[in-house]
Amino acid sequence: MSNEVFPILIVDDEPNIRTGLARALECESYAIATAGDASEALRQFRISHHPLVLTDLKMPGASTGIDLIRSIKDERPETLIIVITAHGTVETAVEAMRLGAHDF
Repeated sequence: MSNEVFPILIVDDEPNIRTGLARALECESYAIATAGDASEALRQFRISHHPLVLTDLKMPGASTGIDLIRSIKDERPETLIIVITAHGTVETAVEAMRLGAHDF
């Protein structure tokens, strides 16, 4: 049995969403990191290169979830990205998938 852990980055500006997702995914096999905005997420991603990122689209600040997807896919195209949002539209879903999001 392997002792390796699978790093996951959860990105959402809502603390309750971040905490809830982190708790739901909590187990010995996952190493959960969280970020409250796209800039913080990108900093963490560049340090730890999480193979899976769960991200919201609508966040405060200059960068959005779409910007985060674009940056991550430019740097590490193999990264799986799943978009979680309460503000989804067909247009944003198409754009996220076009940029390389695995699911929306």
